[in-house]
Amino acid sequence: MTISMILAWLTVICAVLAAFKYIARISKNRALNQFFHKIHIPFGALMLVFGLLHGLLAGNPSFATLSSFTLAPELFTLNWGTACLVLGILLALTYLFRRRLKKKWMPAHRALTVALIVCLALHLLNVGIQLPGRLFGSSETASVSQSADAAAGAAASAATDTTTDTTTNTATDTTTNTTTNTTTDTTNDTAASSEAAASDAGTASSSSSLVTFSGAQLKDGTYEGSADGYEGTITVSVTVSGGQVTDITVVSESDSPQFFNQAKTLLDTIISGQTLEVDAVSGATFSSAGLINATADALQQAVVSGTLQVNSIDLTSVNRRGH
Repeated sequence: MTISMILAWLTVICAVLAAFKYIARISKNRALNQFFHKIHIPFGALMLVFGLLHGLLAGNPSFATLSSFTLAPELFTLNWGTACLVLGILLALTYLFRRRLKKKWMPAHRALTVALIVCLALHLLNVGIQLPGRLFGSSETASVSQSADAAAGAAASAATDTTTDTTTNTATDTTTNTTTNTTTDTTNDTAASSEAAASDAGTASSSSSLVTFSGAQLKDGTYEGSADGYEGTITVSVTVSGGQVTDITVVSESDSPQFFNQAKTLLDTIISGQTLEVDAVSGATFSSAGLINATADALQQAVVSGTLQVNSIDLTSVNRRGH
C-alpha cells in the first residue's frame, strides 16, 4: 500500500533525527546539541507511532485499500522490520524507567540505539529502496499514455485512407472488367468465386471452433503443478473449462507475503489474457516466476495439441535481497 510505504519513510526519517542527538552531543556544538535535545523525545515518539502503523499495514499489495487490507501480515513474523519495532519499544522503556535503572539506563539506551540503526539498515537492504509509485513517475506514465494515444490515432487515420483508396480502385477495376468480359467469362468467374467463398467459410468455421490457451489446445479438467518461488516451492491448482483456463488457486507457498501478494496479481492477468507470456511483477520477480512456472507445469498435463508458450524470466541478474 502507498500509505504503508509513506509511513515507512516517515519512520526512517524520525529515527535518523532522533539518533542525531548523540552525534550533536559529541560534536560539542552547543546550538546543535540544544536543537536535537529538544526534538529527540518528540521524534522518538513519532518513530514508534509511524513504525507501528507501518507494521500493521506492511505486507499488503500495492493496490489494496483500507477496506480490503489484511491486518499485520508481516508484523508477527521474524523479519528485520519487526526487530526495529521491538528495539524502538525497548528504547522507550529504558527512558520511562530511567530512574529505576539509574546509571545503567544511558548505556542501555545508547546500545539499543546502535542496534536499531543496524536493524534498520538491514531491513532497507532486505526490502530494497522503494518509493510510492503514485507520488513519483506519474508524469512519465502520462507521457507514455499520450504517445500511445497519438500513435493509435495515426494508425487509425492511415487505415482509413488505405481503405478509401482500395475501395475506389476496386470499383474502377470492376466496372472496366464488366464492360470487356464476355458472358461465358462472367459465369466461370461467378462459379469460381462461389467455390472460393465456400472454402473460406469452412476454414473460418474450423478456426473459430479451435480454442487455444497460450498456443496450445487444452482438455478440460483440474490440474496441479509446482515450481520454485523465492523461499520455497509454490504449488497451484488450475481449472480448464471449454479449453480455457478459468481458475488458478494457490495450494501452498512459503514466500514472504509482502512480495507474494504482489505477484499474485499475475493470476488474474493470465486468466484474462489466456496466456502465460506475461511479465513479472516489479519487486516480486522470484514469486512471479514461481507462479508462472507452476501454472505451466500444471497445464502440461492438459495439452492436447500445440505447445504452451511461456515467458521465461531470467533470474540470474535479479538481486534476491530486493526480490
